[in-house]
Amino acid sequence: MKTHHFKSVLCFVLMLLFSVLSFGQSKAKTVVITLIVDPSELGDEPNDPKGLSFFEIDPGATEVIYKMDPKDFTVTVDKGTKIKWQGITTTGENVRILKIQYKSGVDTFNDKNIRRCLFGKRVRKTTKRSTGEGYYVYQIKFRPKGKKRFFLDPKIRVE
Repeated sequence: MKTHHFKSVLCFVLMLLFSVLSFGQSKAKTVVITLIVDPSELGDEPNDPKGLSFFEIDPGATEVIYKMDPKDFTVTVDKGTKIKWQGITTTGENVRILKIQYKSGVDTFNDKNIRRCLFGKRVRKTTKRSTGEGYYVYQIKFRPKGKKRFFLDPKIRVE
């Protein structure tokens, strides 16, 4: 009798645990921002990389305000959105996103330096607060394989 009762309680607890976990995961929206780089055209100036094709985002995940020049790339997301930055070359190799560093505006992440995981090639962080009418201006530090480090200063607006 005790064994049957124990199994029933265990099943109930496991179902409750799985339902809570699945609800918690479905709430957070994720936006992936991909930096596309042409390594043959990068040039020598780390603060003005020439070989950037563009930034790319998940289709329909967010609103791009300005996409013509990668240095002026601006994207709008909702508060609580997880943003993942990743990079790839036009030849299909990974580009390491080394760090996202706060420069000016509203610090929506509450973190001045967002670093990648120890062996990771991406950086990710969840927005904590709205920027209002302003922007979160940041510097993205990246490194294509076999090249030196480069920097860009895009923006994020969080509603």
